[in-house]
Amino acid sequence: MKINTRINPKTPKKINGSVRFLVRSLGLKTTPIYFSLTQIPNTRAGYCFNNCEDYIKENGGDAIYGWMIWEDRKKGFIEAEFHVVIKKENQYLDITPRYNYEDKILFVEDNTRKSGRMDDESWYSWSNIKIVDNYVSEMAEALKIKELNHENSEVIPLYTKEKA
Repeated sequence: MKINTRINPKTPKKINGSVRFLVRSLGLKTTPIYFSLTQIPNTRAGYCFNNCEDYIKENGGDAIYGWMIWEDRKKGFIEAEFHVVIKKENQYLDITPRYNYEDKILFVEDNTRKSGRMDDESWYSWSNIKIVDNYVSEMAEALKIKELNHENSEVIPLYTKEKA
């Protein structure tokens, strides 16, 4: 017997009970918001920290850290991926292309966790939180993202009992 375990997460179509449970599991009280992709030249999928840092240096604005929410309702799967967007003149810009070519994301701001630049070569970040059938299967853990070069980074767990 073959069991299909392939998960195909997408942006949730609506803010449902699973999304609210995920946000509560992150310890947040903020409301998720949908953002469309703002296409900016020379941005790379998977490099939201660098994309936003470069944009802000050139154009101004503030980095807003939080979580992109993805779900595969058919599989009972939902997750949050740590992400950054830009707030400029009261407008939010999501400038990082997606590997799955989604044109919008569901984003929830998180100002409770340490985030941003750690030093010239490293960032504070967080691992994904994953929920399957309303059970938290993986909790978000503090990470250090160390840039090795323009194309490669190393993910290093930061072991701590407190929020980093």
